[in-house]
Amino acid sequence: MEVAVRKKLRRIFTILGTTAMIFTMTACGNRMDAMQPDSSYVADFFDIPDSVTGIERLLLKDDMAYMCCLEEDGTSYLAAMNIDDGKFLKQNLELDASVSLLDFGFAPDNSIWAVCLEQAGVYSLRKFDNSGSLVQSVDLAGVMDTSVISAVGRDLFLSIDREGNICVAAKGRNTLVYLFDNNGSFLFSLDYEGNLMTTTTTAGGQIGICATSPDRMNYDLLTVDMKSRDWSKDKIYLGATACLYGGVNKDFYRFDSSVLYGYAAGAQEGSPVFNWSDMGLGTSEVHLGECTDGRFVVLAASSNQTEVLSYEMAVLTKGADEREILSMVSLSATPGLVQAVSDFNKTNDRYKVELTEYFPYAQNVTDEEWDNAIINLNTRIISGDMPDILDMSHLSVQIYQSKGLLEDLYPYMEHDPEIRKEDYFENVFEAISLDGKLPYLTDGAAISTMLAGEDIVAGNDGWTIQELEKVLDTYGANSINNLSGASFLKIMLQTDGSLIDWNLGKCSFDSPEFVKMLEFAGKIQESSQNSFGGTEMSDSYAAAYETVLSVYHITRYRNYYNGNLRFLGLPGGGGEYHVIKPEVKVGISSSSSRKEGAWEFVRTLLTEEHQMSCMMLPIHKRAFDKITQAAVDGKSVWTWIYEDGKATKEDVELTKQLLNSAAYVENDNQTLESLILEEAREYFSGARSALEAAERIQSRASLYINEQM
Repeated sequence: MEVAVRKKLRRIFTILGTTAMIFTMTACGNRMDAMQPDSSYVADFFDIPDSVTGIERLLLKDDMAYMCCLEEDGTSYLAAMNIDDGKFLKQNLELDASVSLLDFGFAPDNSIWAVCLEQAGVYSLRKFDNSGSLVQSVDLAGVMDTSVISAVGRDLFLSIDREGNICVAAKGRNTLVYLFDNNGSFLFSLDYEGNLMTTTTTAGGQIGICATSPDRMNYDLLTVDMKSRDWSKDKIYLGATACLYGGVNKDFYRFDSSVLYGYAAGAQEGSPVFNWSDMGLGTSEVHLGECTDGRFVVLAASSNQTEVLSYEMAVLTKGADEREILSMVSLSATPGLVQAVSDFNKTNDRYKVELTEYFPYAQNVTDEEWDNAIINLNTRIISGDMPDILDMSHLSVQIYQSKGLLEDLYPYMEHDPEIRKEDYFENVFEAISLDGKLPYLTDGAAISTMLAGEDIVAGNDGWTIQELEKVLDTYGANSINNLSGASFLKIMLQTDGSLIDWNLGKCSFDSPEFVKMLEFAGKIQESSQNSFGGTEMSDSYAAAYETVLSVYHITRYRNYYNGNLRFLGLPGGGGEYHVIKPEVKVGISSSSSRKEGAWEFVRTLLTEEHQMSCMMLPIHKRAFDKITQAAVDGKSVWTWIYEDGKATKEDVELTKQLLNSAAYVENDNQTLESLILEEAREYFSGARSALEAAERIQSRASLYINEQM
C-alpha cells in the first residue's frame, strides 16, 4: 500500500507509551540525526537603511553586496553595500523615475543587464555599462506573453550564465522561461508546469530554475541546456524549499526555512552548512550569497504587525561560538518560533539556543516518518536525554505534564522583575494552566469561535448543539461557513475538556452528550455530501466557524453582518465558550540542568517587542493596543486581508472582548483525534449507528488513555 503523504503534520502515533514497546521500535530517516554541519560560523550584522522596504536580488562582486532595492513609495534602484564595513551606496543607473527595476545580473564583461517595468506596463530588458549608462534596451512585448506578464507584476526574474546568455523567467499558471544571447537577441523559450520560485546561476555557470514539482507538493531544480535548447536531463529533487541561491564553493544552496544546505555539482542530496537560528538570522525575505573566501552574506528582514519590513545584512565567517548551549527540540517549528530563537541568539551574550527540528516547517511528511519521529523523541526522553526547552506544539501537554516532564512556569514569572501578570490578558495563562501549574508559554493567540448575525440568534446567550441544529434546519445544511461534520467533531475534541479527565484517566465518549454530538456531526456530513455537485451553494451564511487571528477577521464579519455581529462561541452547555489557540507552546524540561538559561529564552516570548512581531493576537496588552491601532490607521501587515486596509475602533473593542473572554485552550492529541475520527467515519458511512460508534470510541480511547497514565 502506498504511504499517504501529509502536507504538514497530522497525528501522533505514541506518546510516552510503555517503555518496552518504545524501545523495540527504531526511528529511521529523521532529519534531526542528519543535521550535523561540518563547520561553525559567527555573524556580524549591519543595518540596511529603513527606507528600503523590499529587496529583489542579492549578488556579490569584489567584496560588495549588490541588491535591487524597493521603497514604500514604489521607488526602485540598484544599491551596493560593503561587506566589511556595511557602507550603503546607491548606484547610478540611467533610469527614469517612472521605470521600476525588477531584477538584475552581471554579464561576464561586467556590464549589467536588468529587467524593467515602465508605468505604461511596458517591460524591457536593458543593458548598462560600468558607469551606469544605458547602452541597449530590448522591448519584451514582442517576445513574451504580455497578458501573463501584466498578471504577474513584479514576479519576473533574471539570471545570466557563464557565457553571458540571459534568462528572463515569469510566474504564471506555469513557469515561463525566455532565453537571450549576450547581445540581447531572443533565442528560444521553455516552459514547465510547476510554479516558479526563483532563478539562479550555479557555480558551474548554468542557469537554474527553481519551481514546484507538477503536483505542487515539493520543489525541483531544472537547469537550461543551451546547446539542445531544452531542459537538462538531470532534474534535481529539492523537497521542502524556502529559497535557492547560486554558490561558489558549492554548486548551489537550498534554504528549507531552518537549515542551509550546500549541493555539490550533480548531487541529488545536500549537506548541512548551518542551522539558520543558530546564526541569529531573520527568516523573512531571505537572500544569500557566497564569497570566494568561504564567507556568506545574508540579507533578511524582520517585521512586526505595525511596520513594513526592516532589513539587515549579516556576514558569516567560520569561527567558534563560546556561549553555553541550551538544547531545544521541535517536531516542526513555525517560522515565528525560529525567528524567536534567532532573535535570542543574536542578542544574548551568555546562552545560545540550539534548535533541532525533526522536519522543516514546509516539508511534506508521511505518517510513517511522523510516527518514527515521535518514537525517536520519546525514546530520548525515557533514556534521560531530555532537551532543556521543548516545543509542545503537536504534542499532548496533558500527558507530558502528568508525567512531571514540564516545569511550572508561574514561579519564574513571579520572580522575574520585568514581568507583571496584569500587563497581559491573564485569562490566557489561566486557560493554559493545568492543576494550577503553567506548563508552557505562548506569545500570541488566535480565538476559535462561531459568529453570526444578531437577528439569527436573538435571545440566545450561547450555542448548544440543539440551537446550532435549529439554525441548520432553518437556513439549510450549508448555512454555516467553514464547517463540515469531520471538522466540527475535531474542533469539539480539541476544545471540549468535559470528555476526558486526565487526572482520573477516564473518558466519557459513550455518554448521551457525545452520542448527540456525533449524530449532529453526521447530519452535517450527510448534508454536505448530498449537496455536493447538486444545487448551488448559497453565498449567504447564517453563521460561521472562524479562527480569529487579527482584528481584520472581525472587520470582515462585522461588515458581512451589516454591523450586527454576535459572538456565539462554540456549542456547549450555554454561555460564551471561546477557545484560545496558542501561536507557540514552549516549555522548560523539569530535568534540565540549565533552567535559568532556559527561562532567559522562554521569557522573551512575553516581551512587548517580541509580541509585536507575532502573527496572531498579542497577549501583552500594550502590544495588542499598538497592533490594533495600526490596523485602524491602515498600517498593519494584515492590510492585504481587507480591501480598504483599515479596521475601526469598534472592531478593536470587539476583538479585545473576544480575546479577554476566552476561557479554554485548544489541546492537541492527534493520536486520539485520529482514533475517534476513524470510528466516526464508520458512522458517517452508515456502517454503524451513532451509539455503536460511540461505544467503540469509548473502548479504544479508554485503552489509549490508560496506556498513557
